[in-house]
Amino acid sequence: MTSSLDQRWVEIAVEAERGAVDDVVNLLNRYCTGGAVVEELAPPLYGAGGTLLEGGEPTARVTVKGFLPTGDRATLQKLEIALLLLARTGAISEPRVRVLADKDWAEAWKAFFPPLPIGERLVVVPTWVDYAPKPYEIILRLDPGMAFGTGLHASTRLCLVALERLLAPGARVLDVGTGSGILAIAAALLGAGEVWAIDNDPVAAQVAAENAALNGVQGRVQVAWATLPGLAPSAVPLFTQGGFDLLLINILAEVIIPLASSIAAALRPGGRFVASGILVEKGEAVAKALEGAGLDVEEHLIEEGWIALIGRKAR
Repeated sequence: MTSSLDQRWVEIAVEAERGAVDDVVNLLNRYCTGGAVVEELAPPLYGAGGTLLEGGEPTARVTVKGFLPTGDRATLQKLEIALLLLARTGAISEPRVRVLADKDWAEAWKAFFPPLPIGERLVVVPTWVDYAPKPYEIILRLDPGMAFGTGLHASTRLCLVALERLLAPGARVLDVGTGSGILAIAAALLGAGEVWAIDNDPVAAQVAAENAALNGVQGRVQVAWATLPGLAPSAVPLFTQGGFDLLLINILAEVIIPLASSIAAALRPGGRFVASGILVEKGEAVAKALEGAGLDVEEHLIEEGWIALIGRKAR
């Protein structure tokens, strides 16, 4: 039997303005093996042995790439047409397509995920990188592309920075829409006593559990296929536990708004929350919904057009 590493692969790439990156990534994630990779999205980069390479300001455009088997001509044609249409807006370049040598696609994909320092102590390190941490650093091992949230996206970085600052030792934490589990795992590594990670996608829940085990925190991170009450009825079980000291939700404004009452119900009096995954222009609507549910929005963090709302449940 031929493995995925033994076949030949096509790389499709565009240069994109930073404001258009999410659209391109979403498109490639839908069709490409391993999802999309983004070059120069999160500088500074690291050299051999984890040596920090100091860089200047991020460039205005970044490279976004995806990979397909050479035999999947129909999907490649669909992607080329979609990207060509998007290129007419001027937000991205016309797509470049090239065939990679055997097995080169895997190394090309991995090349764009260096160790990523976030906040004061956290460093997100891909599973294939041999990284020697500094004494004060906390290493979170993750395989970017396995699932949904790697720390490279601005909304995830905002959550991690807030988490590091807000988390009290031994706290009970709920991560809603956990994806890869990165926020739940970070909470456990930073000293949370009990962490629940829920996701309405059973595949994401499975991956999050595997990533928790990879980081040695499976004893403190409980992963469940579940969602908070407030969304349209579905087969997904409802999560109704309460009394959490900190709630993290990194999804979308359109999902956070109908969950506002459930977010409040999950927190203890005085409990804190971080709501992210919100475009800046939708921040006011989300804040209004959270405040209407009895939550106080106390702080706004903004990065690359995304906003995280930080606050607490009134006592």
